[in-house]
Amino acid sequence: MLVWPLILTGALVGILVGLTSLGGGSVLTPALVLLLGIPPSLAVGSDVLIASVMKLVGGGVYAARRAVHWPTVLRLSSGSVPGALLGIALLNRLPKGALDLFIGRSLGVVLVLAGTATLLRLLRRPSVSEAASKPPSSPWTVLLGFVTGLLVGVTSIGSGSLLLCVLAWAWPLRSQTLVGTDLVHAFLLSSAATVGHLLSGRVDFALAGAVLAGAVPGVLIGARLTFAIPERALRTALATLLVGVGTYLSVFRLPEARAADEVSGRHGGASAPHSTPPALHSAPPAPHPGGTEPEAVPSFKESPE
Repeated sequence: MLVWPLILTGALVGILVGLTSLGGGSVLTPALVLLLGIPPSLAVGSDVLIASVMKLVGGGVYAARRAVHWPTVLRLSSGSVPGALLGIALLNRLPKGALDLFIGRSLGVVLVLAGTATLLRLLRRPSVSEAASKPPSSPWTVLLGFVTGLLVGVTSIGSGSLLLCVLAWAWPLRSQTLVGTDLVHAFLLSSAATVGHLLSGRVDFALAGAVLAGAVPGVLIGARLTFAIPERALRTALATLLVGVGTYLSVFRLPEARAADEVSGRHGGASAPHSTPPALHSAPPAPHPGGTEPEAVPSFKESPE
C-alpha cells in the first residue's frame, strides 16, 4: 500500500479530532478498515499505538498545567489496564479465521454506543442540580475503568468518546481538569493495550508512523480552526456518522470476512489463514521466467503472524 493515503487519512482524522475533541479511535479505526481496507485486528492494534503517542502529547500539556485529577486516574487505571489485557487475551483465543469478523462486529457496536453517547451529551447536558457533588466510590470507578479497558483492548475505542461522557456526568471536575484526567488515563490505558497487541503480533509500526505523520499536524490545524467552524454542528454530524458506520459494521460483513468464508467453503469448512487474499489459495503460480521468483511487495493489509 502507498504511504500517502495513510498520511492523508491521519491528517483528516487529526483535523476532526482537533475540531471536535472526539476520541481519535472512534474516527481513525473505522477509517482504516472501511476506507483503506486494513484488517480490523491490525487496525485496532496499530491504533492503540497511535493513540498512546497522541495522548502522551496532549496529556503532558494538561499535566504541566496541573489540570489532572490523579486519584481518579489511578483508580480508573487499576481497572482499565487489567480490562484491556483481558480483552486482548480473549482475542488471542479466537480462531484466526474468526478474529477480524469478531473485531469488526464489536467495533460496530462500540461505535454506535460512542455516537449515541456523544449525541446525548450534546443534546442534554447536566444542569446545576443534576451535577455530581462528589465522585463515585472507588469500586465503581475501578469497575468503570475495567469496562473501558475491555472495550479498548478489543476495539481501541472507549477511552475518549465513551469514558469522557461518563466523567462529565458523574465527576465534579472543571472541564479542563476533566479533559486532562481523561487524556492521562487514556495514555496509560493505550500504552498497556499497545504492549498486549504488540506481543500478539497485531501492531504495524510503519502504518502507525505514516498515520501519525499526518495526524499530528492535523490536530494542530483543527485546533486553530475551532473558532471558524461551528463545533456543535460538526460534532453532531460526526456523532450521527459514527452511529451509521457502527450500524453498518454491526449488521453487514466486511469484504475480507466474506472472502474468508468463500475460501473456507472451497476447502470444506477449514479456517482460512488470517487476512490472506483468496487468490493465494488457488493453484500454485507459474514459475517466473528465468527461474527466479519475483520480489514480494510489502502490504499493510497482511497482518503479522
